[in-house]
Amino acid sequence: MAIILTKEDGTGLTTSNVYATITEAAQYLENTGRKDAWAAFSSAVRSSALIQGADYVDQKYRKSFKGVRFSSAQALEWPRSQVYNELGELVPAAEIPVEIGEASIEFAFEAAGSPLAPTPVVSASGGFVTKQRDKVDVLETETNYSDKYPPQVSRAYPRAKLVLGRWLRQTAGLTARI
Repeated sequence: MAIILTKEDGTGLTTSNVYATITEAAQYLENTGRKDAWAAFSSAVRSSALIQGADYVDQKYRKSFKGVRFSSAQALEWPRSQVYNELGELVPAAEIPVEIGEASIEFAFEAAGSPLAPTPVVSASGGFVTKQRDKVDVLETETNYSDKYPPQVSRAYPRAKLVLGRWLRQTAGLTARI
């Protein structure tokens, strides 16, 4: 079965699952010098990665985005209303900032090669593996566990952080932590 991409068009679609098309992603990644790396992935991997990228943008930043969702029925976090740009100008609700699509492409590029949010390793006893070291010669294994909470498994994505920054709320004069 083929992967179906439905780009959000600014109307608050209930079926949208991406902020950028395959063509837009290819152009953006060509412009940023990563065309060949993106093209090395199969069409199915690229399509799936674009969905994952949009989902990651929404899941990670939904509470940090400026404004409010345009419609409670829309599939993605954008479009949004009551959003002001850095000049204090109201952004039309139907306008999805280009940076939202670019950030989703940045995450898609990463998702094509490895999970954006890896699942923590859990031992048979239910403890979270926080460190594992193996030695091949003379066979040695060292594993550290924590039963309190899962270790930090999300990675930093500085390119996407830079792209999204202007569309995130600021708190107490500081930019929301990404």
